[in-house]
Amino acid sequence: MARELAASELRWHCPAEWIPAASTSEIEPSRGIIGQERAVRALEFGLSVESLGFNVFVTGLTGTGRMTAIELHIRPLAAGGEAPDDLCYVYNFARPERPRLLRLAAGRGTVLRDGLEKLLKEMAQNLPGLFEGEEFQQRLEVAVEDLKTRQQELIHGFESKVKQAGFTLVQVQVGSVTRPEILPLVEERPVPLEKVQSLAEEGKFDRDRLAKLEEQHGRLSEELQRVFHEVMTLREAMIGRAEQLRRATVEPLLGKALDDIAAAVADERVKPYLAELLADALDRLETLAAKDGGEDGDPLLRYRVNVVVDNGASKGRPVVIETDPTAGNLFGTIEGRVGQNWQSTSDHTRIRAGSLLRANGGFLAINAFDAIAEPGVWPALKRALRYRRVVIRPRELLFAISGQALQPEPVELDVKVLMIGDRALYDMLHELDEEFRKIFKVLADFDSEMPSGREQVADFLALMAKIVRDEKLPQLGRAGMAALVEEGVRLARNRGRISARFSDVADVLREAAFIARRERRKSIGAEQIAAAVRARRDRHSLPEEKLTSFMLDDVLVVDTAGAAVGQVNGLAVYDLGYHAFGIPGRVTAQVALGREGVVNIEREARMSGSTHDKGVLILSGYLRGTFAREMPLSMSASIAFEQSYSGVDGDSASSTEVYAILSALAGAPIRQELAVTGSVDQHGRIQAIGGVNEKIEGFFTLCAKRGLTGSQGVMIPDSNVADLQLDPEVVDAVAAGRFHIHAVARIEEGIELLTGVPAGERGADGAYPAASVFGRCAARLAAMAEQLRRYREP
Repeated sequence: MARELAASELRWHCPAEWIPAASTSEIEPSRGIIGQERAVRALEFGLSVESLGFNVFVTGLTGTGRMTAIELHIRPLAAGGEAPDDLCYVYNFARPERPRLLRLAAGRGTVLRDGLEKLLKEMAQNLPGLFEGEEFQQRLEVAVEDLKTRQQELIHGFESKVKQAGFTLVQVQVGSVTRPEILPLVEERPVPLEKVQSLAEEGKFDRDRLAKLEEQHGRLSEELQRVFHEVMTLREAMIGRAEQLRRATVEPLLGKALDDIAAAVADERVKPYLAELLADALDRLETLAAKDGGEDGDPLLRYRVNVVVDNGASKGRPVVIETDPTAGNLFGTIEGRVGQNWQSTSDHTRIRAGSLLRANGGFLAINAFDAIAEPGVWPALKRALRYRRVVIRPRELLFAISGQALQPEPVELDVKVLMIGDRALYDMLHELDEEFRKIFKVLADFDSEMPSGREQVADFLALMAKIVRDEKLPQLGRAGMAALVEEGVRLARNRGRISARFSDVADVLREAAFIARRERRKSIGAEQIAAAVRARRDRHSLPEEKLTSFMLDDVLVVDTAGAAVGQVNGLAVYDLGYHAFGIPGRVTAQVALGREGVVNIEREARMSGSTHDKGVLILSGYLRGTFAREMPLSMSASIAFEQSYSGVDGDSASSTEVYAILSALAGAPIRQELAVTGSVDQHGRIQAIGGVNEKIEGFFTLCAKRGLTGSQGVMIPDSNVADLQLDPEVVDAVAAGRFHIHAVARIEEGIELLTGVPAGERGADGAYPAASVFGRCAARLAAMAEQLRRYREP
């Protein structure tokens, strides 16, 4: 028999002895994570194990303390470790397109960078003046004096030979270049040999003399080439001596400065680089001393150090929480600059590190949804974690025209990654992505609720005390604490549990604090908690009120009085994420001759989900088991959610559909002042459903607006009684006898309550009593089977 619930069964009240103090001011604030022992153990394990692939995937709903737990466990581990190396990119003198990675002890990268910057500044200021100074020029004159004398002797000696032979040596301009040329003297004037030849052809110059001139010109031209070659050789020797002098002058000074820098850096790994820098600088002294600049106006650019990760200020291992995991933010990038002809170029000083490198040697936390949604990020992240190295690449469009892109040396990676997502995403990745299973071997699953007991309530209130203290809110009084715990139980939707979505509970506390301050109260009581809950519900309840108003205006037809055959008030929950509410709706059934069985109109219209379809198939099994033991189930029964336009899913209305079909078969009117929820199995057991509080309150709201008659109520599964945490207004109405909550365990109990007619039990002959609901259904089915047989006879 259906059981009517007393008001005391409709709402759980926190026992007074569970409240540990008169005010939160007397409670020691929480310092850790509460109610998440399993997840915390997994997190501790994942953070501690050093083996490859033991990164952590953290699941759970927002507000369950995931980020708090991560930070509480990462910070001590990070503080207890050593700061990792600085990461610097320097010029690669052998392969300029592949900048070289230089790792130095924490804080040493900036020492190297700043030391070289100071040295380079001094070089830029002093080198040109050093080589142009009087002392250096005098030493240079001494160094090349013998070569210069030999050069002059060669030139003067050759000029004498030319003159003695009747020729002269002149400089001829050919374009932008001058070259020496030997010309014969005719009447003491230099004349080109070609002109002399023309004069001889005209008979104006003696041919014998011309032949002699041509012979001498050929011999002198050959000697000019030899002399010119010797002069150029001597010039190159002078340049070489000048270069040796510059090197001899600068090398001690530059070597000493670089030795001082190496001593300041105090890391042996810097010495090979500084040796290469010294050799390159000595080879390029002339360019470095030029006043007109070098590469893009900065001949010293190749000697600058780019510290992409500076751990000098770190007190331990780094902790990075990346809130925007784009490819550039996560892996780093190479910035470009527009050079001549609008071509994009870059250099090693424009390499930028991403959060993976900043977290190298420590911990990185990222949002899983964001990382997967960003183009290219998830495959690149898997590669980085699998091969334990990061490759920094430029933005794809940066060098699309010129094709000139740097390829920095990859960075070896040693980082513990924590991805934060939900369980559905974890399950999907674990099933579909084989690489995911290899790189995220640890699951830390944060529950959305925790057991509700005295110890858990004390922990819960300690957390609320921390929020009160940290945010300087009014203190919670004893009644306020009890009311907040009860709201936490309601959010968990089970009396034996309390919500672990502490951010939601904390928001209720903050709103209650606002109300208390507005009312100029020194503490928060139960009234303020209730007012905060009502205010929040009111802000979000516009859709609920709209639907209810449609019912009050009979736009949506839902009866709350009288009786009807084949019609039952079902209950549905609309969960908007930020607000859930219950709404009643008519479930109707029509029965006729046929063999189709139960026809689900929602399914035929493609407006039902798979769970709802399964529920209809289960109730069909129940009907066959109840009425088709000796004869086939010869009927065609259509069921529908009337005025439902947005689709239906879930099986919580399957018992409602059974009642509608039984009513239609038996011709037994169903009380419309009752609403029904509950799923059914093939044996007629009523099973628990979700959203029981919202469903009851939704029907109560409609009845209350029309006027409570004292006969209205809701029928729920008996297994849902432990989930009840109803609004005090509903509890008060039940206590006054103006509204009723009935709990049923079987279909028989429910149909008796709805129709006022006994369901009926099989007698010794296997038949149901004729006057019972089941007896009338069986008789109707037998008559329909006979009619169908006669109809089909030839």
